Amino acid sequence: MEGTHIFLTWIRGFHSRPFLLPAVVILCLSFTSPDITYSWDLAKEQNDITVYTRKVVGSRFKEYRAVTKIKATLSSLVALVDDMEACPLWIHTCKKGKLLKRISGMKTYAYTISNAPWPVSDRDAAVCKIISQNPEDRVVTIMIKGVPRYIPERPGLVRVKKIEGYWRFTPLDNDIIEVVYLVHSEPGGSLPSWLVNSVVVDQPYYTLVNMKEAVKRPNYQEARYEFIKE
Repeated sequence: MEGTHIFLTWIRGFHSRPFLLPAVVILCLSFTSPDITYSWDLAKEQNDITVYTRKVVGSRFKEYRAVTKIKATLSSLVALVDDMEACPLWIHTCKKGKLLKRISGMKTYAYTISNAPWPVSDRDAAVCKIISQNPEDRVVTIMIKGVPRYIPERPGLVRVKKIEGYWRFTPLDNDIIEVVYLVHSEPGGSLPSWLVNSVVVDQPYYTLVNMKEAVKRPNYQEARYEFIKE
């Protein structure tokens, strides 16, 4: 399964630092989702962006997986995803992004508020993001895990209780990066599943549309990370 592949490549990236391996194994296991038997359904294919969705065992809400190719560097894409203040400029429905704490260049805690159509209350989420790179194929993965109790809930907002996913950047030829954006979340509150599932395609699709333009900004193009090999 794809999740198993990501877990194994992440572990291999830490072979050069064996003293970190036990802690990394524990953390990775906490990010591993249960076996999913449902297959992906093609939901949209437009502007070189393909969006798939599938049911998730034990959930009323679908998971999405969006794929595209972008001419960029690995560091520029990481810099964009790492820039929480810029989230409203390109993450679809995001109205606010904030860095809560930076543990290192590879691990951060972040907070977002997302727009919801009236009369539904806006959603907020606290997440942990961990960046890793496979030294063999240079694939970069940014794991996303919801930490709903990391900060207190705010009046007027509904906390997203569960969110798991990742960004995966795979370098191809001619400075082309394959981008995969996968997320499954439980939006909280009393939203009907049909309403959430009816818009689950728009979120990743328009996010990738916006990402293609946002990553062209000079501050991202010039970004470099000592832990990322181009």
